[in-house]
Amino acid sequence: MKNRIIGKFLIFFMISCFIICCKDKPGLSFREKTKKEETVIPDKIQPQIAFSKTSHSFGKIHKTKSDTIVVDFVFTNIGENPLIIKKVDVSCSCLSANYSKYPIKKDSIGFIRVAVNPTLLNGSFNKSVFVTSNSMNEVDLLKVKGTVY
Repeated sequence: MKNRIIGKFLIFFMISCFIICCKDKPGLSFREKTKKEETVIPDKIQPQIAFSKTSHSFGKIHKTKSDTIVVDFVFTNIGENPLIIKKVDVSCSCLSANYSKYPIKKDSIGFIRVAVNPTLLNGSFNKSVFVTSNSMNEVDLLKVKGTVY
């Protein structure tokens, strides 16, 4: 009998603690409670990437006479804070990309070097390169095109 009373008391105590701990705090929504606080940088001082060009045409490329062909997309950080390229993704295994791996200070220049392997292509091509950074846009799109014969 005594064990039964102690058991009921423990269950009552645990349920009470659970209710008290899970009680909603006034003024906070569920999303606000679960969302990590992110630092918002005002547009004026946020890094901004400005490419000198966002597309390049290689024209006609001879498949057997051409090795890997390369184009550099040059950019400037026109924002106040340092610009960091987080990653560069390509839309095809026929492309590869290299980029400035260091923070680009205000008014400094960086690059995205895109290499195309024409032996993996036939005919016309129009491929994409996705540049992810800490700039206002977060992802910028670069295009390369040409014709392999």
